[in-house]
Amino acid sequence: MRKARIYLAHLLIVAVIGAGGAASAVTLGRISQPLHLRRFPILPVRVEEDIDTSPITAVFRGVPPDIPGMLAQRSVRVIRFEPGRLMLYAGGQVVRRIPADGRSMGLSQLAALIDDPSWIGSGPHGTFTLRAALVAVNGATLRVGGPCRRLLLADRMGVFLGARHATLLIQSATVQSGVPAYRGRYRPFVLADNQSRLVISRSRLIGLGWNWTDSYGVSWKSGTTGGATNSTFSGNYFGIYTGGVSGVRIANNYVHGNYFYGIDPHTGSTGLAIVHNLVVGNGRHGIILAEHVTRSLVTGNTVLDNAANGIIVDEDSTGNVIDHNLVAANGGDGIVLTGSPSNRVLGNIVRANRVGVRFTGTDPSSVLLQGNVVSANDMDSEGAVSLAGNIVTSSSQVTWNDYALLIIWVLAGVLVIVTLISLRSCLREAGRPR
Repeated sequence: MRKARIYLAHLLIVAVIGAGGAASAVTLGRISQPLHLRRFPILPVRVEEDIDTSPITAVFRGVPPDIPGMLAQRSVRVIRFEPGRLMLYAGGQVVRRIPADGRSMGLSQLAALIDDPSWIGSGPHGTFTLRAALVAVNGATLRVGGPCRRLLLADRMGVFLGARHATLLIQSATVQSGVPAYRGRYRPFVLADNQSRLVISRSRLIGLGWNWTDSYGVSWKSGTTGGATNSTFSGNYFGIYTGGVSGVRIANNYVHGNYFYGIDPHTGSTGLAIVHNLVVGNGRHGIILAEHVTRSLVTGNTVLDNAANGIIVDEDSTGNVIDHNLVAANGGDGIVLTGSPSNRVLGNIVRANRVGVRFTGTDPSSVLLQGNVVSANDMDSEGAVSLAGNIVTSSSQVTWNDYALLIIWVLAGVLVIVTLISLRSCLREAGRPR
C-alpha cells in the first residue's frame, strides 16, 4: 500500500511537470510576427486616347472608330434601324433603304428583311453573324433574343451593336466577338448612348471591347438607363462600363476574367445600384467608382482574386455606400478610397488582401467606417485614423520560438529525471525492513 502511494505521488509530479511544460511552451514559446507586406502588383498601364468622337458618330460618317479624322472608307458599314425603316450605309453613304413595320424589331426579323449574309446572316441553332455595325436610333427598339440565341460579332473594323436615343434589349442570348482574348487591337463591343435604354438579362457577353473611347466592352453612356441582371460578362476589355448615367442597376451578374476592370462606373454616374454580383479574377480592380461617381450603392457583392484592388472609390466620388461585401484574396488592397471623402463603408468582410482598408488623399473623419470585419490581411489599414467600431484580427502570424522551446523542454526533462531518481530512492527506502 505504501509503494502504491509513492507511485501515485510521483506520477502526479510527472503530470504537473508535463502540464507546466506545455503551458510554458504555449505562453513563452510562441512569438507574434507581422505578416510580410507584399509589394503592390506591377500591372499593365492603360493609356487613354484623347478622342471624344463617339464610335456611333464615326461609323455613320464611314470612318473607322479608331481614326475619326481620316476620310470615309467604304469598308466601314452600318445598319441603321429607326421606326419604319432600315438604312444600310457604306463609307458614310446610304446604299439601301428597306421599309420596316413599327418601332420594335427582333434580330431575326431584321436579318430576314435585309436578306444579305454579307451584312447579317443566320446559321444553325439560332446563331446570327453580324458583319456591319447595327445601331437602333430615334426611339426604335431592337431585341436580341428569342430565335436569336447567339449573336456573333465578326472580327472586322467597325462592327458593333449600338443604340442612340433608342432601346436595346438583350435577353437570354449570347453576344460575343470572334476574338475571345484581348490582343491590343479592335474588337466589337456593345454601346448605348444619348438617352438610350439598354437592358440585359439572363445573357452572356463575351470577348468584347478594346481600349478606345466608349468601346470598352458593354457600356451605358450619356443618360442611358436600364441595367444588367443575371448575366455573365467575361473576357471583355472592361466587364461593364458606365459614364454620365443615372439609376442603372447591375445585379446578380458573374463578372470574371475581363482584361482590365470588372465593373467600372465612371465620369458623373450617379444613383447606381451594384448589388449581389460575383466579381472574380479580373485583370486590375474588381469594382472601381471613378471621377465623380455619386450616391451609388455597392452592396452584397463578392469580390475575389482580382489582380489589383477589390473595391476602389476614386477621384472625388462621394456620397456612396459600400456595405456588406466580401472582399478577399485580391492582389492589391481590399477597400480603397482615393481622394474621395464623404462615403460610408459598413459591414464588409475584408480578408486576405495586401492592405485591408486604405485611404489615400481622403480625410478619414469624413468617412463612416463601421461594422467591418478586417482579418488576415498583410496590413489592417493604411491612412485610416482608427478602426474602432470594426472587428479587426491583427495582421500578424504566430510562430514558434525554437530556442525558448528547447530551454522549456530540457528543464522539463531534467525535472522528470529528478522525479524518477526520487521515485527509485523512495521505493528502496520503502523496501527496507523496519
